[in-house]
Amino acid sequence: MRKIAFVFALLALTVACKKNSDKEKTTDSDIDMVPTVQEECYEYRKDGNTIYMHLKKEANAVTGNLDYAYSEKDSNTGTFSGTIKNDILIAVYTFTSEGMESKREIAFQVKDKTLIEGYGEVEEKNGTVTFKSPDKLVFNSGMPLAKVDCKK
Repeated sequence: MRKIAFVFALLALTVACKKNSDKEKTTDSDIDMVPTVQEECYEYRKDGNTIYMHLKKEANAVTGNLDYAYSEKDSNTGTFSGTIKNDILIAVYTFTSEGMESKREIAFQVKDKTLIEGYGEVEEKNGTVTFKSPDKLVFNSGMPLAKVDCKK
């Protein structure tokens, strides 16, 4: 009788341990639910002009740093936050130029491994320069930003 009770106890312990180890395993669906942040960098460099963007994407949300350094002009350095929808990045860029902080909307078309800046009619709303008609932006920049390795 003791042998039978011992076998049942051992069997119950084995089943309990198996159930706990199953709970600790992660499944592919658990991994898919964990948000991932992608980091990408883009740059334009020619004739003394440099534009550098460090972009972080999580789903459709984007944040990052953007620096403009045009030859013989003041540079702009700042951060942005916005979204990407239908391969169009639209964000509010908060930057410093000549010691003054400003805000303006920026737009870039994501095309292959480049970003093309968008332009359009703007207006000021609550201290931020915004596009009047984001659906009428023109993406025809002579300064395309190419994907590059991020600076460390």
